[in-house]
Amino acid sequence: MKAAAGTERLAEQEIAAFLVAATGIDLRALDANRLHWMIETRCRHLGLDINARAYAERLKSSSAELDALIDAIVITETRFFRDPAVFKHLGHWLPQMAADFPGALRILSAPCSTGQEAYSIAAMLEQAGVPRSRFIIDAFDISHSALITARTGVFDEQAMRQVPADLQALCGTLRHKRWTMHAELRGRIHFERRNLAEPHALSASPQYHLILCRNLFIYLKPEARAVLARSLAAALVPGGRLILGSADRVEEVSALFAPQKPAASFAFIHRASITSSSATHPQTRSGKSMAVRSKKRLTTAHAASPATPATAAELYRRAIQHQQHGQFRKAERACRQALYLESDYLPAMELLAALWRHQKPHPRLRLALEARIHRISTREAVEPAKDIV
Repeated sequence: MKAAAGTERLAEQEIAAFLVAATGIDLRALDANRLHWMIETRCRHLGLDINARAYAERLKSSSAELDALIDAIVITETRFFRDPAVFKHLGHWLPQMAADFPGALRILSAPCSTGQEAYSIAAMLEQAGVPRSRFIIDAFDISHSALITARTGVFDEQAMRQVPADLQALCGTLRHKRWTMHAELRGRIHFERRNLAEPHALSASPQYHLILCRNLFIYLKPEARAVLARSLAAALVPGGRLILGSADRVEEVSALFAPQKPAASFAFIHRASITSSSATHPQTRSGKSMAVRSKKRLTTAHAASPATPATAAELYRRAIQHQQHGQFRKAERACRQALYLESDYLPAMELLAALWRHQKPHPRLRLALEARIHRISTREAVEPAKDIV
């Protein structure tokens, strides 16, 4: 019995490694119980005995089965106009983007899941007065089944339950309790299967003025994160904008992109743009540039006494570091400490929600946290943006 159990565990580890190699997902992000359940489900679907070793052999010999397992294992959570703060920011920036970049505008939504984000962006461009003929949206995902739904463009009535009526009308029409996206919008969105963890996933595409790549970095292994960060940097035009999930601010991103206030938790531009802009700043009397003085201030801050109380932002950064090293309990504790200091600190809440997808706390806790995130995001979306000092 022990030998058989050991063989099954080894087979499951082999399947997990196969998934990691195919998708770039971090092995630590694969929940063992969920993987075990998915193997059982796929065995039943294929008419196999529930046996991880037999399934591993089938997986090696069938690319179609690998695609089916990827479809089952990837997280396809999405919704229309997800995160009001993000779309408030885009509502302000899209008209500026259209003015700054004459000609055709290119937008990327990846991973696009079942397409709600791509349709939301198309509606926002229309609301901003950008003619449909002037923009094209590429939407990429690794999941075949998600892309089928996205291309069809038909969604349940509840999908836009919390979306304002004017934006609902820009997206589609409601018939028989189903939302059908406008054919004109579907015609401006190109859905395609691509694995963003692969080095050349974006190299064949032209550069983009806006890229949305939310909640992917947190699931990838370090090597895949580095590949994706470099791909996004090469794919974004100078002066363009990258939108990430608030938990995606990993070191590979920070090395290439700079956050943009007042949306610093999710909006980024090329660091190269900051460097070129700072080169035009006048020198100080001591001959040091503003960039050098900023670096000195950062060095001084790092040298401060360890007794200095941590801020919510610092604790959030610690939580990100713990998460990157697979220390999910430490990451959760740092998020809770950040929220103790600043109860409405949205990045810590969103990271905690991402962590809880793996740790599976009581459902009521998850629902309460999601409701709190929605409440605070909605509040931020209706408050006027603060001036940048």
